[in-house]
Parts: sequence; structure tokens; C-alpha cells
Amino acid sequence: MPETESFWNFYWEVRLQELQNLGKKEAVLAASRLIRKLAADSDRPVRLLELGCGEGQIIGTLVEGHAQVKSIQESVGIDYNPRSIETCRRRFPMMRFVDGDFTLAETMEDLGQFEIVMMVNALHEVFSDSYSQDLREVDVPAAKQNVLQALSGAVAKLAVGGYLLLFDGLEMMGDIHRKVRVKFRNPQAREHFMTFVREYHPFQISYRNLGGSNRIELSQRDFTRYITKSIFLGKGLWRTERLESYQYFNQDEFITAIDDLGLTIVEKRTLTVDEEKWSRQVQIESHGVGFPEEHILIIAQKKQA
Repeated sequence: MPETESFWNFYWEVRLQELQNLGKKEAVLAASRLIRKLAADSDRPVRLLELGCGEGQIIGTLVEGHAQVKSIQESVGIDYNPRSIETCRRRFPMMRFVDGDFTLAETMEDLGQFEIVMMVNALHEVFSDSYSQDLREVDVPAAKQNVLQALSGAVAKLAVGGYLLLFDGLEMMGDIHRKVRVKFRNPQAREHFMTFVREYHPFQISYRNLGGSNRIELSQRDFTRYITKSIFLGKGLWRTERLESYQYFNQDEFITAIDDLGLTIVEKRTLTVDEEKWSRQVQIESHGVGFPEEHILIIAQKKQA
């Protein structure tokens, strides 16, 4: 293609302002590079499938940005929210959008094969849907099995030589129950934490006061969930974000799941996106503990037959 990498860097810098605070910029940049790679390497079509496409910000933006690529307008987005699908169809009428649950076989059948299958902040919703009223939190073994089944269904839609692009939350390695001591930097930060404890749904959050009103101790698991969700407190998105655990697999679990499905990982990155914002809220007092890497980006290729 005649456009240079500097052209695309500038193009996406302008286009991605809407997604800057949604943690999705890196996924869009990686998908764009994949599209250009596939289009340049051969005359094969490049069709995208996005599972859990929301209002189409990612797949619609990618299709518009690469409109000259062969067959890209045959791309498909799937989401279970009818209102989101209505928005998709209005904003991107050149594409096909399916109103349905991508974890169900009947939603996925008859879609065909795709060169790129994207799951951007989608699997953590599958995990969070396995909430147990008896446990009063997510049934973790059942939830992880549901994630694996959804991932298998996504891989089944990949054409040979195609790529799975997965971007989502990341659980820490090691002991998630290790204790972390933190100090709130101001009364508002403490109040935000208390709101989080009261309203966060997927897990019961436990903590211990350490004296005064601004120092507590809690598990690494609960600290990570607080940190990744605190940016939504007081915002409209909190209404839905409070229902979801962003973390479900650690790096080793992701790698094992991808390998078991016969894919080859060609890129893997972990990211910390909002450390500056978190640092304004809390100070970590535990030695050797830092803010968690809370995102993972994986690109994996379906092996040639």
C-alpha cells in the first residue's frame, strides 16, 4: 500500500480520540497492522468478525479506515444488546451486524470464516455472567469454563492462516490473596473506595482498617479489582462496570488456552493504562508491590493445514 507507517500513526492518532479512555486504542492499532499485513501479503480477502462489538466503535472504525481492502465490508459485528446493534446499523450501514449472544452456537452458525476475529473486552463479560446467588459472587470454576467454551467458538470462525486478536483484563500471577497495604491520599479517595465496596457485584470485597481513616489492608485480588474499576466511579459507565470483573485469567492461563486451541501466539503484551490516575488516589505502602498490569493483548494465528 502507498501509505507509510507514519501516515497510519497520524491517521489513528486523529481517529482514536473517542477510544482513548476506553482502554481500546492498542487493540485498534494492532488490528490495523494486521489488516495491512494481510492485504499486502496476498490478494486474499480480509474480513473481520468482532464478538461483543458494542456500538461498533472498533470494527466500524477499522472498516472505514481500510475501505480499500478486498472484502473488508463483508465484516460482521455481534452483540447481545439490541440498542447497541441498532446504533451499529445506523452508524455503519455498509456492514452486517447480528443481534445475539456469541456464546450460543445458533448465533455463530452460518457466519462463514474470517481472516481476523476480534474479542476486545468481551470475555470478561462472559466470565462475570457466571454469578452465583448462593455464593454471592462469581462461580470461578464455572466462569472460567464458560470463557474457554466462548474462546473455542471464536477460534472455530477463523480461516486457516487467520488471526485471533484478544484484548482484555489480566489477573496477576502468583498469590492473588497476598495482602497489600494502601493509604488513601484524600478523603474523597477513601469515600470512592467505600462506594466501590458497597456496589461492586462480582466479588465480595474485604478489607481491614489499619488505624485512622486513610490506611487499609486488602488482598491483591480485591486491590486489583478496585484499581481497575475506580476510574468509573461517579460516571455513567459505573452502572454496568460494577457488574463485571475485568480479571479472570493470568498470563499462563491465557497462553495455555490459546495453545490448547491449536493457535500460535505471534504477539503478547501486557499494559498498565491508568497508573497516573491511580497514583493520585492511593499510595501503596507494601514493599515490592506496584500497580498491576491490568490489560493483555494477544495476537495468535491459526496454523496452516
